[in-house]
Amino acid sequence: MNKDQMYHNIALACLKTLREGGNAEAEDKVKVLYNAIDEAFESQFALMVAELEDARARLTHIAALDPAHHSLDDAQAIASADGTAH
Repeated sequence: MNKDQMYHNIALACLKTLREGGNAEAEDKVKVLYNAIDEAFESQFALMVAELEDARARLTHIAALDPAHHSLDDAQAIASADGTAH
């Protein structure tokens, strides 16, 4: 996931919260918005962590390849396998 997608998802969460704010007091609306931002950041961070763990697993797998039995093509296949976290 790239930075633009992450910011877009966070902005959508904020807009949804603002639309659903109703007649709450201004201070309550701010708290609700802060909570929405926090939840959106946590969600996006979780996706980044999942992507990092996937990349780490791929690199570990590549590092364990025996050069006598595997080629660069094998490593590239592991690196490019479709297994994104989202």
